[in-house]
Amino acid sequence: MTQDVDCPEVEEKGKRRKGLAQDMKLRLGFLRRRHTDSAIQSSVRPPPDEVQKWADSFHDLMANKYGQALFRAFLQREYSEENVEFWLACEDFKKVRPHKLSAKARKIFNDYVAVQAPKEVNLDSSTRTQTINNLTNPTRHSFDQAQRRV
Repeated sequence: MTQDVDCPEVEEKGKRRKGLAQDMKLRLGFLRRRHTDSAIQSSVRPPPDEVQKWADSFHDLMANKYGQALFRAFLQREYSEENVEFWLACEDFKKVRPHKLSAKARKIFNDYVAVQAPKEVNLDSSTRTQTINNLTNPTRHSFDQAQRRV
């Protein structure tokens, strides 16, 4: 079956598609623009040498807000965002005042470590058991082993 090129319907459809494509290109053009203002650029993207440090140190990655955001986005795509949330909760736990340790430890346990927790992280049984034992008398290091596993 041959198609009639002079058909007005076909030409109209092609023009609409081309117009939509051009419109979309104009609307999304801002994504391709580069900021020339160094103050804007430095606040948005870290310098390459900082990014290179991330390859060597997970702590450097997590110490940078931009790095955290990128890593979180990656984990969301992998359906494992709870891992970074648990890791950050453990880091915050280490900074909690002593009189609040028990309550914060219970919350982290209920959110991430307990079997069937809403954001349960994947821990082997011995690590989970050790963490449960650590919670009888919580210290700032109660979740260290589980945090290393994640």
